[in-house]
Amino acid sequence: MNKIIRISLSSIFMVGLSACSLFGQPNAAVADTPVVRLTVQAQNGATTFSRVDETINYNYVVTNTGTAALAGPVIVADAPRLVQCPEVNTVGNQDIYLDLNETITCTASYKITQADFDTGSVTTLAIANVGGINSNQSGVTLTKAAAAPVNVLALTKTASSQTYGQVGQTITYTYVITNTGTLPIGPTQFTISDDKLGAPVNCGPAATTLSPSQSLNCSFPYLISQADMSATSLINRATASGGGQTSAAATVTIANLNAPATQTPTTIQTATVAPSSNLAPGSTIQHQVAVGEWLIQIGRCYGATFDELRNANPQIADPDFILPSMIVTVPRIGSAGRVYGPPCITFHTVQSGDTWTSIAQRYNADQGVLQLVNPVGLTAGTQIKIPLNSAGSLGVTAVPPTATATGTATPAMRIIFDAGQTTAARVGVVNPNQPVQYVINAGQGQVLSIKLTATANEVAVGVNGPSGLALKPLDATPTWTTTITTGGDHFITLASILGNTSKPYTLEVSLTTPAAPTATITPGPSPTPTNTPGAQ
Repeated sequence: MNKIIRISLSSIFMVGLSACSLFGQPNAAVADTPVVRLTVQAQNGATTFSRVDETINYNYVVTNTGTAALAGPVIVADAPRLVQCPEVNTVGNQDIYLDLNETITCTASYKITQADFDTGSVTTLAIANVGGINSNQSGVTLTKAAAAPVNVLALTKTASSQTYGQVGQTITYTYVITNTGTLPIGPTQFTISDDKLGAPVNCGPAATTLSPSQSLNCSFPYLISQADMSATSLINRATASGGGQTSAAATVTIANLNAPATQTPTTIQTATVAPSSNLAPGSTIQHQVAVGEWLIQIGRCYGATFDELRNANPQIADPDFILPSMIVTVPRIGSAGRVYGPPCITFHTVQSGDTWTSIAQRYNADQGVLQLVNPVGLTAGTQIKIPLNSAGSLGVTAVPPTATATGTATPAMRIIFDAGQTTAARVGVVNPNQPVQYVINAGQGQVLSIKLTATANEVAVGVNGPSGLALKPLDATPTWTTTITTGGDHFITLASILGNTSKPYTLEVSLTTPAAPTATITPGPSPTPTNTPGAQ
């Protein structure tokens, strides 16, 4: 072994006299000087890349094409790639030399960077060294693959109501066709194929062109039939077509408020099986939590009080944290309002032109609750949660379009009265797209009054009770008074409804307890004096 080492060092030393240092170009060749050949290629013959962080694997093939054996190891430099080469004794005759015509393959991997993607190409330039002898330089250039243009139609579909209850009721379906591709589609006639509307119907003019990201809207009415009244729900499926493209199917389900019974009502009923009309008021049901639901809305869905709902579920440590598929016990349904039954929520994808008011009216949702659970702006394409039927049996009270609040509300600030006081004032500033919230605990029978002082018609105020239902709609009416019927935390929301500037305000809140009626004593006749023997 010592002899072999001496020979190797001697060979390297002699070569060093006639060649540059490692990875330099050799000087003029001398007799019997070996030659090292390097070939670089991307694995599988790849010539392009398509995304940032894509991994490119390289092979570096090193061959001794000279006349003498070269002592290992084989070293390949290709910065910034770290090239790994196997030991020389793993190839050929498995000695420590890379012999004539023996080949060894080294490997490296490289992740495409953002700079590579922006430049549009990435190039390697490698050199190998075996036994002190440098190879030729070799490399390969990969270029960014051109994105293939695509034409894609997308369809969203909504209904004017989430429920129906009588023959002849009109349900209006609205369809939004969007070009989500990179090329225009058209001019063409776009059509809607809906299994409840019969033959395909035209949507838009006969020669419409949809540019990328452009949308086309159309609406069609549908009359509830007797057959629909015999089903638990109305389900229909639609697709959009045009320019040789067909969208994926969009499906809408509408619940039948008067659905036929599917089981005999019992004291304990399963909400996911029995329609709402079969949920007997006063009974207890077991509700399976669906994705997106929260405990207060489940109670509202069944007309149950939140306190009773919370107390009936001691296994729920945090009422603000429940998981899908949990079983929630809902006691005394109908004791605090109408029983609607599931579904308790749905999801809505915001369309251009939507307002909080129009969305609330479409789903019979309380606007204050709707905005409270969706602290976002109404940007087209955003998906929001809808607390179905949270407006109650009277439907949605229309709110002027200006009285809407978008954006993220600040954390609710609790109002606590100073000792001996029944009125508190709070001064602040409400910013555009950032509602301000206060919370106050009020007991049953107490009188809650609020007074907002701000620029007229530029700041709205609304009040929600412990169950989340709106006691005062979010509007510009500055004063309001009510007698509390359900004790607990009440939320007061302030929102900018006009202009893009911050607005100062003063909010006065008073909470009083009516005095108990004073008993009235009617004087009776004066007693007749009695002479008692021995009295002084």
